Amino acid sequence: MRTFKTLLVIAGAAVILALPLSFGLFWINMVITALIFSLVVFSINLLTGLTGLLSFGQAGFVGIGAYTLGVLAKQGNPPLLAGLYGVLLAMACGFLLGLPAARLKGHYLAIGTLGFGILIYQLLTNSVDITRGPMGLLGIPTGGIDKQTWYLITLGVCLAVLAALAYVDRYSIVGVVLKMVRHDEIAARASGINVFAVKLIAFTVSAGLAGLSGALFAAYVRFLTPDLFNEQESFRYMMMAVVGGIGSPLGGVIASLMLTTIPEGLRILGEDNLRLLVYGTMVLFVLWFLPSGIGGLLERRRR
Repeated sequence: MRTFKTLLVIAGAAVILALPLSFGLFWINMVITALIFSLVVFSINLLTGLTGLLSFGQAGFVGIGAYTLGVLAKQGNPPLLAGLYGVLLAMACGFLLGLPAARLKGHYLAIGTLGFGILIYQLLTNSVDITRGPMGLLGIPTGGIDKQTWYLITLGVCLAVLAALAYVDRYSIVGVVLKMVRHDEIAARASGINVFAVKLIAFTVSAGLAGLSGALFAAYVRFLTPDLFNEQESFRYMMMAVVGGIGSPLGGVIASLMLTTIPEGLRILGEDNLRLLVYGTMVLFVLWFLPSGIGGLLERRRR
């Protein structure tokens, strides 16, 4: 009986995962974009949900990964190698940001990371010789992959990261260490944990995930402008993480899908102001009745 239930769950999951392939190209595009954004939500879950560090500068790391791939690919480098450089550069910037930021707490940390995001946005805007600034980076060469293949690529990457985060959270000693730092730094230090090193590693890995999202976004969209990585985008990613449930990667994926596709579905209402009003009301409804987010609801149902 248990084997039958397992097979039924696997079959149902396979049907759900394959369902977007039957959609039109417009909705496949929305799902791919949401899956790419979910990687940024994963980075917030790692940094805030597991380690307890608040960051409002994730869009800066996304921009670093995206523009590194875009600039290097236009210079003739293989897109895969350019994307790897983007992830590594984002991790290096996350490490440098973590050196001072790991010593900050509360609103000081939030303001510091927000300042970093604004700094990256200004660099992307004013480095016209490299990024073309407000004119945008056009025609990024990525090999002409169709949308169905892009869906499978982004889905595979998201599932791999989701499985890794779930393992770290539930079964790895790393997850225990991160949670100890989040709940009580004094007790963590008394247990022999180097709190500063743990926070620094969390900043670095989180920046790498955001950079990976940016690299995928640049390769998929093939057009970049600095406005895609301003502080408003950082707040948007944080809203996805909060609606999904801080610390819940699966809830983050669901929230990314909801907050990316629902606004487009609401365009049938015609009037933009009415559409945004309905969208905001839906978000407030989730936050009011599900204070722990979608992930909290899923966890209560599982228990």
